[in-house]
Amino acid sequence: MTSQACVFGNPIAQSRSPIIHHHFAKQFDIPLKYTKIAPSLSGFAPAVEQFFSCANAVGANVTLPFKEEAFQLADELSSHAKRASAVNTLINLNGTIRGDNTDGRGLIADLKYHGVDLANKSVLLLGAGGAAKGSLPAIIDAKPNSVYIYNRTPSKAKSLVDSTENYASCQVACFSGGDSEKAFDLIINATSLSLHDEVPSVPKSVFCENSIAYDMVYLDKPTSFMEFARHSGSQVQIDGLGMLIEQAALSFQQWFNEHPKTEGLRHQLRK
Repeated sequence: MTSQACVFGNPIAQSRSPIIHHHFAKQFDIPLKYTKIAPSLSGFAPAVEQFFSCANAVGANVTLPFKEEAFQLADELSSHAKRASAVNTLINLNGTIRGDNTDGRGLIADLKYHGVDLANKSVLLLGAGGAAKGSLPAIIDAKPNSVYIYNRTPSKAKSLVDSTENYASCQVACFSGGDSEKAFDLIINATSLSLHDEVPSVPKSVFCENSIAYDMVYLDKPTSFMEFARHSGSQVQIDGLGMLIEQAALSFQQWFNEHPKTEGLRHQLRK
């Protein structure tokens, strides 16, 4: 019997999630139909209801801009989702829809793959939407020295900073985005601006030669943020393809109780 899963997002054409999950399913000989669904910006909830009314619907991934709405929609929430206040994975538990967030753990797994350890590092997180919310708890758990958050709407950045008050073990503060002499060890772009060939309005001085620039967006070429970082002095730029693969592996594990291998898929998709 073929299981059904999907990814919800808008836009969603660029998503490689179907390739990833079908690759995972083949590792375990699991029959799987995985599709892309692009609801209208006001049509997410009906689309989710319709999908989970299908026979054999095991779960769904959720990407921009629906992660916060998925948090509100889920019947129950994991501890990761509760801290993040955002959901990127829905799991069908006999009709009860459980929401989880694997973004942050996927990000940390990909950074480790690239040899990046956040311990005692300074981090600048760009954005305060669902992707940033989903990643922030895991970033803090990795024990950096400080995490600064920038958003073009300062009140949203402050709200995200305030949400960490009960669990943060490091300095978490807002970044104004104005001229700064401060360079960061790791700058993470959690906005979708690269999909529109745009960059966050932060000064070039946040980068230095030793800075690592990480864009959660992935394209077939270096993203606009990666190019901005390179021209600003950063020697290392990483896109979000590895994060996508690692967070997907964690989603797949919850749907099928099997954790797939990811190394071969990384090389396959890069080609």
